Amino acid sequence: MTVDVLRVLKMRMGVGSWILVVLLIAYFAFTFVIFFQAVIPSYEDGTTSWTFAVDSTVYVYMADSIREGRNEPWVLGAFASFPNTVMTPVAIALVLNSAFLVMLANYAVLAISVLLFRLTFSISTIAFLVLLLLNPTTTTSILCVNKEILDLFVISLFLFARVKRFRLLLLVALVLALVNRWETCAIMITYLIAESRLNPWRERRGLTLLLLVGALNFVPIVGAEVLAKRFEEAEYAGVIRVLDILQLHYLYFIAVIPKIADNLFGQLPNPQVWKTPSSWLFINFFNNAAAAILILINMAKGRFTLRSDFIYLGAFGSVLLAQSLVVQPRYFYFVYILLCLEAAEKKSRSPLLARSPIRQPELQHA
Repeated sequence: MTVDVLRVLKMRMGVGSWILVVLLIAYFAFTFVIFFQAVIPSYEDGTTSWTFAVDSTVYVYMADSIREGRNEPWVLGAFASFPNTVMTPVAIALVLNSAFLVMLANYAVLAISVLLFRLTFSISTIAFLVLLLLNPTTTTSILCVNKEILDLFVISLFLFARVKRFRLLLLVALVLALVNRWETCAIMITYLIAESRLNPWRERRGLTLLLLVGALNFVPIVGAEVLAKRFEEAEYAGVIRVLDILQLHYLYFIAVIPKIADNLFGQLPNPQVWKTPSSWLFINFFNNAAAAILILINMAKGRFTLRSDFIYLGAFGSVLLAQSLVVQPRYFYFVYILLCLEAAEKKSRSPLLARSPIRQPELQHA
């Protein structure tokens, strides 16, 4: 197969495409400057985790320990159970063994994910990328070895396989989610069950969410020791500690919305952001600000509703993720991606994700 280079060069691009190209080139250049001026030095002095609000320093140290055969107990102990939260980022750092190659790999994952979203939904690529890059978590996920960039890929693969009805690919997405961040896998599996014939109330989404919250009220019964230990680790927190007490006393239905709000917006009223500024606080502050902006955009468009599959899946994820007894804003990056998809959707409503091989046409606009 031959490519007519002159024909390619003569192809006309719309104004929107040119804007996207210019923005991407500018962003690409910006991240390269940040990478060499800040990321590389932070790896050298071991401050990447604090400077960019990611655990990259830990992952790289663990990869170096394994590569050098130091057999440190705490490193080996981190892999003693499955699933765990270090496997994929440590494996990436171990295999690539280069911060620069990690950044290039992250860019490749970003490009593939966006392509999968475009193949799955009718979205504005410009709007989606602008909104995605509005959140500094996206930039730090590109610059450093982490789990969030793989979360983006897992979501794109899951939605692509779900809509196109590729069952094997759906299984691959679930396995990858399990290995990377088991909470994301739990969200996906719970969502699939809720949207299947196993749930007689699958058409009543509000009721399904209420039943999920009700079921999670009994988590302390089956996991009291684990929750109690995590509660001890979270006792330094203020509001979240009160909410955790409610959760441990089977009142999760009261605590769930405040806990979700604390993860999504908790840093916005935090005076320490300006009194004792740090990159960690700024990143999480603007992470929360971006989430607030996305929610307002979707509300203004009349799309912040459970009738949207993106919002419904995000609500499912939020209810499950809020079970954590510590604030984990980065875990909610999963929800942020879904908000971006909803806001960038060209149609008035996101297409329903297929629940069965054959769909009734009238349900597509129910």
